[in-house]
Amino acid sequence: MFKKIMDWCLGSQEKRKTILWAVVILVSGLLILTVFNGLFGGNGKNFGRLSAWADLAKYQAVFLANGQVYFGQVTDANPQTLILENIYYLRSAGDLQTADVKNSSATPAADNFSLVKLGGELHGPEDKMSINLSQVLFTENLKADSKVVEAIRAYEMKK
Repeated sequence: MFKKIMDWCLGSQEKRKTILWAVVILVSGLLILTVFNGLFGGNGKNFGRLSAWADLAKYQAVFLANGQVYFGQVTDANPQTLILENIYYLRSAGDLQTADVKNSSATPAADNFSLVKLGGELHGPEDKMSINLSQVLFTENLKADSKVVEAIRAYEMKK
């Protein structure tokens, strides 16, 4: 059986070219699938792709299209969603509507906001959020000495 296969493979020049092209196409297809899987699929932890824009050792700020900003650690991302964990958000300490409407340049001072840990709300969410990437305007890595990161560390020290 093996001899028949070898005779067929080594037969004419045309057969050898056909076999060579079949092998090239097969290897190319496997390579394309591997690259595609690495970029858009995988085991759910796309850290190779994610690490290109998110420093996994730092906290990130995630700015959404509806004006909300969440602070936390991006742990995964794919073409549809971003996973954020250890989440905090800003809450206004006072009513922002009390500012003098005539003075359009009036903005609340930074002291009028407090950082809130996600999870204590009435509906009791877990500290993990799946965010639709179409709603994400941009993300930023936060510096270790930022006020937000300092507040997060202070909160975690109290726990």
